[in-house]
Order: sequence, then C-alpha cells, then structure tokens
Amino acid sequence: MKRILLNAFTILVILYGIFWVLDEIFTSTFQAGNYTKTQWLYKMQDQEFDYAIHGSSRAYTTINIEEIENETNLRGINISVDGSNITDQYLMLKLFLEHNNKIDHLYLQVDPWSANDEYVQRFSIPKFFPYIKEKAVFDHFKTFGADWYAYRYIPFYRYARYNTIWGVHQFFNDAFNLVPQDFDKHGGYFYNSVAYTGDSLKLRKLAFKLDGEYKYLNQIIALCHENNIRLTLFTSPVSDILIDEDYKHNVAAFTSMMREQGVEYVNYGDIYGNEIKMFTDAIHLNKYGVKDFTQRIKADLLGGATENAKLTLNKIPAGASTDKPSAL
Repeated sequence: MKRILLNAFTILVILYGIFWVLDEIFTSTFQAGNYTKTQWLYKMQDQEFDYAIHGSSRAYTTINIEEIENETNLRGINISVDGSNITDQYLMLKLFLEHNNKIDHLYLQVDPWSANDEYVQRFSIPKFFPYIKEKAVFDHFKTFGADWYAYRYIPFYRYARYNTIWGVHQFFNDAFNLVPQDFDKHGGYFYNSVAYTGDSLKLRKLAFKLDGEYKYLNQIIALCHENNIRLTLFTSPVSDILIDEDYKHNVAAFTSMMREQGVEYVNYGDIYGNEIKMFTDAIHLNKYGVKDFTQRIKADLLGGATENAKLTLNKIPAGASTDKPSAL
C-alpha cells in the first residue's frame, strides 16, 4: 500500500511538473502575442491620447477613430473589449493607466441593462488568463469565487478548460503571427453587413436602476478623478427601445444622478428612434450608422455634446438597406 501511494505521489509530481512547464511556455507566448484586444492593450505603454472610447462591443464597433483623427488631428484609441461588462472594463482601464498611458477624455459606453453589474460575463472569463498571476489582475478576479483560485494556482488548468480560446491554435498563432488582428490600428472593429439581422422590432423597456450601487462604475469615476481624466458616459444607439414617458424620466434621473458626481451623461440611445437602417442588429450599428454616429461623437469632442445628442436623424445614406427586419 505504501508503495502504491508513493508511486501515485510520484506520478502526481511528474504531472504537476509537466503542466507547470506547459503553463510557463503558453503564458510567455500569449503575453508576447497581440492577436486579441486584451493582449494588444496590455502591451501598450507610455502613450498619450486626447481621448479614448471604452465599453463593450457597443463601443468597440461604433466609432471610427481614424475618421475623427483625419478631420480633427485629435489622437484617440478604442480600449473597448467585445463581450465585456463594467467589471472588467474597470480592470482594463486600471491596467491601461498603470502602464503609464495617459488619456485626457474618456468616453465610457454604459447601458441600462449592465451598468450596475457586479459579476463577470461568461465571455469575459478567459480574456485575462495570460495575466492572472499579476497581482492587480488576480486581486480583481479572486472576489468572484473559488474558480479564480483554481485558474491562478493549478498549472495549465485555465488554458485546458478554455482551450477553444487559449488552445494550441492560439499558441501557434501568437508564436508565428499566423492570423491578423480583426481590429484596426486604433482598436476598433466594424461590421461589413448592412442588412438588419435582428428580431422583428419587439420594443423593450430600458431603464437604469436608480437605486443601484454602481460599484464598478463608481470605481471608474474615481479612477478618472485620480488621473485628471474628463469622463463622459454615453449610451450608443438602440433600435428596439421603447421611447415613452417612463423612459424619458429615467434618462433624466440618471443624468441628474451622474451630474451630482461631476460626470456628464449623454444619451444617444434613441437618436434613430426605431429606424433599423442604421443597424446590423438591435444594439450594433452597420457601416451607415457608424459613419453618422462618428460625426456626432466628433461634434461632442469639439464641444457640443448636449446639443449634438438632440440632433434629428440625418438623411439615410444612399444604398442603405430598406429591408424589413427578419425574424430570428
């Protein structure tokens, strides 16, 4: 029995050693890569920007920074990560600033359905895995449950569990730069299709939780104050929003609540009404929407945020889809 236990222990030690070595090799390769948005941003240091766009995919796919730069000479960057929510948006901003990057003006995209979140989206779980041993990263995620201790302390476990993202394919991609990034040099990504792929317009009520704690939003506000960053919160356009008196009162109340903290909130959520020609789905803009919305953000950057949010719908560009929405 003693020999069996000794042999079992020996096998465990050997396996631990093998997975520890694999963990070190994969981690160093992933940290050296820049294919994913998190990798690209994590490696950025000592840069200065006039403004940054931050948020979920609704910020990642919405504003053409190159167009603004060409027309204004303002240097911008999109630090949004698709699939993220406010919890890891806070972490991404914190790390970005800790790497000695400077931002004069931060535009943070917030939504009524996620601004008060205090959990990690399932899409976001693996995004910071190559950096989980970094103190700031682990200290952030360890509050979300025992799984994060397993990701941190069991060698290679996190990569094995999420092998479709951090598997052998990504290892070779990062080692040999096999596949190009899907975002542009400013960190943005745009949908090519102009056809609306969302559900037929079933309008929904959208409302900020006015008695919410907004833990991570408040931490972002504090970060901006500490780093002398002007913060503007905004909500990107939505096509299936129910625009009634309750909605208008909620927007006004949230605007007032943010103003009390010295933060500007601009609601672009209803600027296109329920018109689908600017959208690829209910919450993401197509190329026509991006072009129009980028001009609105440019006007904001040049000083007209509040009035700009009240602009009437621009003429739909020639060639925009006029198809009826298709049911899923």
